[in-house]
Amino acid sequence: MKKQLTPVAYPTTKEEEFRWGFDVYKPEGTPMAWVLDWDSASAGWGVSAQRLKDVLEFRITDLTEITVDDAFAGHSGMFKLHWHTMYKAVEEKFGVDAALEIANGIGYPLGKRAWTFLQKTFGKPVPLEKVIWYQEMAHLLYGPDTHTYSWTDGKKAVACRQRCLFRPTADFCTNAKYCMYFDDSYNVGYMDVEPDLLVLRSPDLGLKATGPRCMQMWTYDKKVVENLPKEVLDGVSPLMKERVRQKGVKI
Repeated sequence: MKKQLTPVAYPTTKEEEFRWGFDVYKPEGTPMAWVLDWDSASAGWGVSAQRLKDVLEFRITDLTEITVDDAFAGHSGMFKLHWHTMYKAVEEKFGVDAALEIANGIGYPLGKRAWTFLQKTFGKPVPLEKVIWYQEMAHLLYGPDTHTYSWTDGKKAVACRQRCLFRPTADFCTNAKYCMYFDDSYNVGYMDVEPDLLVLRSPDLGLKATGPRCMQMWTYDKKVVENLPKEVLDGVSPLMKERVRQKGVKI
């Protein structure tokens, strides 16, 4: 995390476009970011997915081989395991609707709480550069395995995640619906606190977590949303689409 925004190279390679989501949300002007390399953001972020799997499945039997990076990454991995086990247990005991209700009941107040804190710190409306600052800070606090490449061009803020604390592992792949509904509710919470804020998530994980990226966009300009490509708008969830329509957006 730095004290000031840094320009992100654009135009750039196809790989970097995919990492930042420039291929979906085209920058207007120079995209600016706080964190340029999440693999080196803090302790634990450079641990590979395979190394983390080895740690969590207790394959490293020599404790002297466990590093501080492993411990931090393992903490996030355990959170992910417990989070998805909880939803699976609720689903098996009470059904899918009950698990979705819990996702909403957790996500919505957390979204309202977070945005209220941002308003108190940065004012109303929260500047877009502080929106991505918040994304970086929140994902830093969630811990390793949450790589969120976030940027703003002054008209919109975008976060592009290939790795995320809440993305279900393969054995919990059908839990993606809870992750997405939790996130929907979180974002509606943001929008209910900030009158002119518009938030969309598209593309997302898909119902079996096979989507390569989960991307979100924040803006205060209705035209930014209305001018998005049809394929992007088609990917927005019904809950979030309805909320932005209530704010006068014609989509």
